[in-house]
Amino acid sequence: MNSPLVLDTESVKYIIGDGALEKSSNKFDQYGRVIIITDDNVEKHCLPVFKRKLPDLKIFATITIISGEENKSIHQLIYIWNELTRLNVGRDDLIINLGGGVLTDIAGMAAATFKRGVQFMNFPTTLLGMVDAAIGGKTGIDFAQFKNQVGLFINPVCVIIDPIFLSTLEKAHWQSGFAEVVKYGLIMDRELWQKLNKKHYQQIDDWSSIIIKAARDKIDIVRFDVYEKGMRKNLNFGHTIGHAIESFYLKSGKPVTHGTAIAAGIICEAWISSKIFSLECTNLEPIVKMIDNNFSRFNFTTDDIPVIMKLMKQDKKIRENKQKMSLIRKIGKAVHDIEIDDDLITKSLIFYIERKKCNN
Repeated sequence: MNSPLVLDTESVKYIIGDGALEKSSNKFDQYGRVIIITDDNVEKHCLPVFKRKLPDLKIFATITIISGEENKSIHQLIYIWNELTRLNVGRDDLIINLGGGVLTDIAGMAAATFKRGVQFMNFPTTLLGMVDAAIGGKTGIDFAQFKNQVGLFINPVCVIIDPIFLSTLEKAHWQSGFAEVVKYGLIMDRELWQKLNKKHYQQIDDWSSIIIKAARDKIDIVRFDVYEKGMRKNLNFGHTIGHAIESFYLKSGKPVTHGTAIAAGIICEAWISSKIFSLECTNLEPIVKMIDNNFSRFNFTTDDIPVIMKLMKQDKKIRENKQKMSLIRKIGKAVHDIEIDDDLITKSLIFYIERKKCNN
């Protein structure tokens, strides 16, 4: 087994790869008490692994919330604050966020706001968390059934990414993270795309090296653009339409995983890229096939498009009531702040629907 990769940036330490948990064993001595925030699924499947790999770590308390995007809410945030108050958690204590993207988002926000900030570490347990959500300092909750409406940028002191937790994942969560891995290949890492292209995620053997590569891609971007003023916006490829689709199903009472919605968004936004930048058909076709090989299509119809479009107007990338997108000029090269009119977005959703009909 190779040693995990250790990266020290200006504000965050990263330990990534097989053996990362054991490598982190000396990172807790400087703090008072250790409090774990996790969710009900992770508590059952991952917390025992965490404790087994770090047998000397003294855990003062565990706060468990309800899993699922539909529970990424102000109510659970208040619950965490109440528990931290009950435990009399102080600013010399340490909070460990153990879980997927929903957990690290809401628990990070709780830690950052409680007593004006308690230091925390992220231990992502899902593929999505390992390559995306736990990296970059974005925290927050959904509000009024819109994605990530309230939150803040705040970095953990350390992010420990160990693929050992992947063995606990269900198919839906593998898929969810895989969409983000594919995104990195499309926006900035042609070598990664070539490793993934034409493969089903279950055909990939060396996940540790894939995770290291994808995580480094995100780290390289966010360390130079913490507050998403420039190049970090490239990471939003697939997310403008994808978040609207995710919100659409959340509001309908049938929540879907983040990654499946982003996969749909990638198809739509790749199609828009082909119209704006003449992305060669030889590139658009493999992108669509790659997504279809790994993700099922959604069953929304043309009648649902106005609702999805309305949800898109809540997107944080709206400027002066103009929709801005991150698109790809070619595989491995993204650009951001491209103004897109509603007609082209509508046509991309129609492309998604009609292409589905052709595949069935």
